[in-house]
Amino acid sequence: MRKSIFYIGLLAALLATGVSCKKKEETTKPSLTGLAMKADNTTFMAQGVTVHAKANLANLKGSDSKTLEKIGLSYYVTGGKRDTLTFDALNDNPEYVFSTGEPGNYTLTCYAWDTKDAYYSTSTSVSFTVLDPETAISGIDPAGEVELDGITYNTCTTGGLTWMAGNLHGTDMGNNYEHSEILASVFGKYYTWEEAQKACPAGWHLPSAEEFDTCFGQEAGAIMVDAVFNKKNMWEYWPQVKITNAFGFNAIPVGYLDNTDEKAPEEGFLKYACFWTSDQAGDMGVFRYIYCEENDIKKGQGSKTTLGMSVRCVTNSED
Repeated sequence: MRKSIFYIGLLAALLATGVSCKKKEETTKPSLTGLAMKADNTTFMAQGVTVHAKANLANLKGSDSKTLEKIGLSYYVTGGKRDTLTFDALNDNPEYVFSTGEPGNYTLTCYAWDTKDAYYSTSTSVSFTVLDPETAISGIDPAGEVELDGITYNTCTTGGLTWMAGNLHGTDMGNNYEHSEILASVFGKYYTWEEAQKACPAGWHLPSAEEFDTCFGQEAGAIMVDAVFNKKNMWEYWPQVKITNAFGFNAIPVGYLDNTDEKAPEEGFLKYACFWTSDQAGDMGVFRYIYCEENDIKKGQGSKTTLGMSVRCVTNSED
């Protein structure tokens, strides 16, 4: 009985002092959304390249739909310091300029925040890779070398012919992977069949399908090289494909280029290695290709004008 009187008295005391048993309601801030960033082509770059980036504020807004007043902007590159460029980006939105450093993978991040701390901040990022083209790929077999038009290529010799053991790239024609010039010497260029007919330097020519087949046979693993690009094995492992690079041809899977697709033109990267021949079948060009999962060199035909593939030149016969 005395316990009941005690609890009743305690409840009365709590009510008298204004203490509420209800949980205190939490308040949250609205968030900033819609930040974007325009930057130079930052997929693959060389050391020391100057990069320009700028925030795109066209769609920046608060989740509460109120008019924004003062927004600060800062930028951060992996391994560097966070740089604040402005506290009033809506009136002054300067470019962020930086130079690339040592080879490696990096991320550039742009942050936007409300200077009155009325909103949660937001950010947007782009990732890029800095390369040294001389060391970007490891595992290549340098059996021989030749300098052509100021460019040094690896070579291999088989069937009495000397072949380029690296993809052609030292020309004005052709396209680079992801439009990156630094990758031309790493992956070679993509040429249409029509370009390939006149791309080889003096004393060399685009091989015929017969020359390709006679010199290298049908075993894909014998011309594939177990190369590593940016710390990643280029050819995916498949137990039925034994990579030996027995001919020293150094085939790498840079895929092909579809010039009809402006948004994603490169296809089959790290899956296919494709090489034009001088042959044609009607209005189609003839090529040879390798697929990572299968251990045979395949035959194909494609558009002479819209399909871009790698080119390997071979020395002209002396007779």
